[in-house]
Amino acid sequence: MKKSIPVLLAFIILLTLLCGCINTGSDKKTLFIYMCGSNLESKQGLAGKNIDEILSAEITDNINIVIETGGTVQWRSHDIDSDSLSRYIIKDGTLKLIETLEASSMGEAQTLTDFLDWGQKKYPSKHSSLILWDHGAGASQGICFDEKYGFDPLTIAELKSALENAELKNKLEFIGFDACLMASMETAYYVKDFAYYMLASEEIEPSGGWDYKALCEAMSGKSDYIEIGREICDSFVLKCKEKEKMYATLSLFDLSQTDNLINQFSETVEFFDNYVENADYSFAVMDAINTCEKFGGDNSYQGSSNMLDLVDFVTKAGADDYKDKLNTDAFVLYTTNSGQRNIGGVSFYYPYVYNEQEIKNYIDLGVSDYYSKFLSDYYLNVPKKTVEYKDKGSVTDDGAFTVTLTPDSFNYLSHIDFILMNTDSEGIQHVLCTYNDIRKDWDNLKFDSNFRGVSLALDGHRLFCSAVSSNSDYITFIAPIKLNGERTNLRFVFVWDRTMFNNGYFMPVGTWNAFDENGLPDNDIIPLKEGDRVQVITDTVLTGKETVENFSEEFVIGSNGGEITEKPLDGKEYQYIFVATDIFGNTFTSDMATFEMIYSYSELQEHPLPDETFAAKVTKIEPYNTEASK
Repeated sequence: MKKSIPVLLAFIILLTLLCGCINTGSDKKTLFIYMCGSNLESKQGLAGKNIDEILSAEITDNINIVIETGGTVQWRSHDIDSDSLSRYIIKDGTLKLIETLEASSMGEAQTLTDFLDWGQKKYPSKHSSLILWDHGAGASQGICFDEKYGFDPLTIAELKSALENAELKNKLEFIGFDACLMASMETAYYVKDFAYYMLASEEIEPSGGWDYKALCEAMSGKSDYIEIGREICDSFVLKCKEKEKMYATLSLFDLSQTDNLINQFSETVEFFDNYVENADYSFAVMDAINTCEKFGGDNSYQGSSNMLDLVDFVTKAGADDYKDKLNTDAFVLYTTNSGQRNIGGVSFYYPYVYNEQEIKNYIDLGVSDYYSKFLSDYYLNVPKKTVEYKDKGSVTDDGAFTVTLTPDSFNYLSHIDFILMNTDSEGIQHVLCTYNDIRKDWDNLKFDSNFRGVSLALDGHRLFCSAVSSNSDYITFIAPIKLNGERTNLRFVFVWDRTMFNNGYFMPVGTWNAFDENGLPDNDIIPLKEGDRVQVITDTVLTGKETVENFSEEFVIGSNGGEITEKPLDGKEYQYIFVATDIFGNTFTSDMATFEMIYSYSELQEHPLPDETFAAKVTKIEPYNTEASK
């Protein structure tokens, strides 16, 4: 008996050790972060700040966090080499360099494949996940734009190739896109065979990115990847709200449902295509395109990613025959956003702002044969005349200036606005604004002026602005300004509220630098704040082929953060034209009406006119000498 005790004790110890090894192996997780720093790091140090968040997290021993860095001309922290690819592991709260490689583009599929192959061999685990960190630019352009190699992107086709060629032992638990505009059905289609779940944002992601402290602690403490995904979504949006970042969205997708979603989408598109010649159906589709939620810019003035919310689009199209053909509930497991936007969590590509080569590239992706045919038929075989005026300008019985388009114009009409101008004593015409406050009879394609004798102003300073998009909830405007000496764009919205005077109110959103020279969207919309120095453009003048902008004197934003109001006009005569824009960005102008004011500035200031009460009468209509232009 005495001799058997040490043997039994040794057996128990060995069994305990073996069990411990088995549990540790099965619970082991590896998170791969492919961190293409790009100009987000070189200009703002954003990648390094997310590494700081990882280092601050309480991470258990059962998770490896492995990072590959590159893609930027300058790393601003952690002594990361900007001239090479570097591979790190987070160990005991430190960033430990494991390997340094010669530089190569992180926009190349092979670079990602090599990282995954190396990581899987060096840090094997049953549960691996991948995050792609950098700019994203939607389905047609991709992700991970390497600044060192001319902003070479990793397209979604290249991403699929990288994952196909990598020696993945198991499916990834999730693939995450800490980047703008990647929460699309197209992205899901290209990664569906390599991961169980996908995390991505429909909208432009604010510059702080995901909350990596919360993310790493969720992965350390949870085993259910749906719960982990929800925590990543919630912590990101909370981080954005706390830092007053606008427009944050994040969604969790079940990739096993992707094919079903694509099939449903194809059936819906097939239905649209069958009825494209029917005016009622064409109207429903085009109206849905114009009014549904869009992401990453939505106009030719500032650029567009051409990504639309799929659920909002189908809902707004509205015909009972097809609105139930698409159900995203099984695919979109969770979605959240920092506002109250009517979004469904998943986007799709639509050429709202026309780019022929982009459409051809998209068709080559082969996501849906039906949709490719629809785009080819509708956008690559265009009639010579897209938009025509049936009536270029006349006066209605109640005194409005009116135009009418031909019925065939409807299929290619994107939107219609007016341009308001005045003429100085030297005969020079000044453009004051473009706006879409007009009466619209879509059934007859008849459009009337609603001239109430006002323009818009920022803190009382008359503001040159353009209405760039609208939906059932709000109209979005942009106004070029100088903020603290730097050129940018002010975005604000008119929020529809039928209980209020003139049906709503204006609300500033913030400043945004739109898309840069590489086609990448600015990551931040920054609210105006007290003390900001601003100059607004009061009007523009076209001299030959050059547009001259006239700026106001500099003024300081007050405690209200910048108030948008209507301000009465103070002149006697104004010129007014309608401008119809087709889906390709071509513009078509009406005749020009001259309005003579019948109310003074002081009268309009004391008694603002309600909607459809006119401040001026039409005294003359004459041809406006301009041709359709792109």
